[in-house]
Amino acid sequence: MANKIAMGYLRWRVTLMIELRGKKVVLQTMERANCRILWENYEPVEPVPTELVRPGLSVEGSDKWFEEIQEKQEKSQIYLGIFDDEGNIVGDIQLSGIDWRNRTASLGAGIARRKDRGKGYCTDAARVMLRYGFEHLDLYRISAATISNNAGAIRVLEKLGFSEEGREREAVYWSNQRWDRIVFGILKSEFEVIKS
Repeated sequence: MANKIAMGYLRWRVTLMIELRGKKVVLQTMERANCRILWENYEPVEPVPTELVRPGLSVEGSDKWFEEIQEKQEKSQIYLGIFDDEGNIVGDIQLSGIDWRNRTASLGAGIARRKDRGKGYCTDAARVMLRYGFEHLDLYRISAATISNNAGAIRVLEKLGFSEEGREREAVYWSNQRWDRIVFGILKSEFEVIKS
């Protein structure tokens, strides 16, 4: 068990310098300029909140976001930009809260502009990240969560084989309303069946 934990951690350290390719996207480490582009281009879809991008703040705010990403990557997170086939950054994706002992993590992703949503970028990026997490990092379980009115995120998670595991009733307050937080999960064995 200790060897599995050590190998997973070492593989994660190497992740900070690679790129991962999907059918529609390339995932790679974000530079400060990429964070600024996402920050400037982010278009919220009401009433779906996001915890990662805070629109309407200054360029200094995007620099602070970049620094937060760097700090988290030093601990237990893989944070990558989602780039289209022309090399334009369209979003971000992360495996966070990586627990090497239990071999678990949480998946999160977002596409900045409305015009880039619905093109399969997020599904492709998440599939690539799941494959990387299960096959390269040897994770056993990956979870994800969204709010009940985020139909796009729910659709992506279900398409990728996630199962709804629980619902935190009215756990999120956003836009003067309460929303349920839905927790999803997928096991390595379930992902292997889906990808074959």
